Amino acid sequence: MGGPPLTSLSCQRAARACRLRDAVTRRPLLALCLVLTACGASSAVATQTPPCRTPSAVPAPQVAMPPVSAAADQGRVDPGAQVNFTETVTGPTILQVDCQQPLQLVVTDATGLSVYSGAEAPVAAGLCGRLSVAAGAAEAYQVSWPVDPSLPGGTYQATLMLGDAPELTLAVAVGAIPGGCG
Repeated sequence: MGGPPLTSLSCQRAARACRLRDAVTRRPLLALCLVLTACGASSAVATQTPPCRTPSAVPAPQVAMPPVSAAADQGRVDPGAQVNFTETVTGPTILQVDCQQPLQLVVTDATGLSVYSGAEAPVAAGLCGRLSVAAGAAEAYQVSWPVDPSLPGGTYQATLMLGDAPELTLAVAVGAIPGGCG
């Protein structure tokens, strides 16, 4: 027949039919074979792009390990923005809290590399040292993470440390939401 080699299954089937049919049916099929062969691998099937859908907002993360609990003010942040964290001590409990850096924050990427560390500003006496929180009472501490504008998108782990209380870790997404628009 000449021309490019048959590459698609439909062209191969059509060529086989051309060889197998009798002479009367061979001419129309031969024309079809030539058309399909001319198409070769350059013909493409159009695929429809799925519509863009905006996923629901990422909920603000929360975690608790009595006597402390922590929350972030948002679950997703754009590079260059800020995430605020609050850790709350609920009584009855007694903790030892540093007065100079009561609530400390370390943010790590997916590989465990530290990308930020910071601490709450010094606090007044009564909220540090040997802290005794009565039953039904609570004390709150806050620290912020100013997200570097050059930080690549992904999920980051924010670990909060308040004195001798258990460490609490929250996941925060930076950048576009996977599967989202734009």
